[in-house]
Amino acid sequence: MDYQLIALDMDGTLLDSGKRVRPDVSAAVREAAAAGRDVAICSGRCPAMVELSRSDLGDVRYAICGSGTALYDLAERRVLEESGLPHDCVLRAVEACAGTDSLFEVFHEDGFLYERDALERMPSFGLGVYVSEYRAAGTRGEDLREQICDPAFAVQKLNVHFRDVSARERVRELLADLPLGLTDFEEASLELSPAGVDKGTGLRALADLLGVPAQRTIAVGDADNDLPMLAAAGLAVAMGNANESVRAAADVVVADNDHDGVAEAIRRFLLG
Repeated sequence: MDYQLIALDMDGTLLDSGKRVRPDVSAAVREAAAAGRDVAICSGRCPAMVELSRSDLGDVRYAICGSGTALYDLAERRVLEESGLPHDCVLRAVEACAGTDSLFEVFHEDGFLYERDALERMPSFGLGVYVSEYRAAGTRGEDLREQICDPAFAVQKLNVHFRDVSARERVRELLADLPLGLTDFEEASLELSPAGVDKGTGLRALADLLGVPAQRTIAVGDADNDLPMLAAAGLAVAMGNANESVRAAADVVVADNDHDGVAEAIRRFLLG
């Protein structure tokens, strides 16, 4: 198959365990662009967080952000398409999390907001590696939970970080009847996205925009929230560090994110 578009997850895929783009991966991205192939980001991150890696992304033009809730043009630095959570679902989520030891992360327009004391508390949630990114790309919300209860405030996606898995499962049960996509990530975090919106719908939207048939797309990922884009792509690629469900869903497996697995995927399948 002559593949034209490759969509890359960021954390655990494009980024190594130190949250960096490795030099050989950057080189492979440049090679793909020079060959007239499209390389896109497909991440749970918002545009502002993707922008932090801009210098390493070379000629990457498009990013599917917020697990499909926003399509972003890196060249023009603008959101092309976006979707959002129903306001009643936001209210229910705030209510369900009341009394839990949790942190909110809210995607809004091209950026995200975090709670007033998040930077101090994140290390105890196992999220210390993200503190510098929050500080660089995010906006501190003085009373974030009250802010998002305002019906005029549009929420694309809501991430809730818990201190333990049992708290996450209790909240998941309380929200199970709502029109939401609920995805586990990190050790004990829950992603709330609009029903029917995921990385797979984002990949299809970008392929349509570029005029690329679905069978000529490649998706590369490592975690459960990558499963929809792997299913939507013509070729599903699992990283060597991928979990078992991703490996089972993949057509092929490449090296892990600390050993240039993305560079291997680009050169073997997009350029091969």
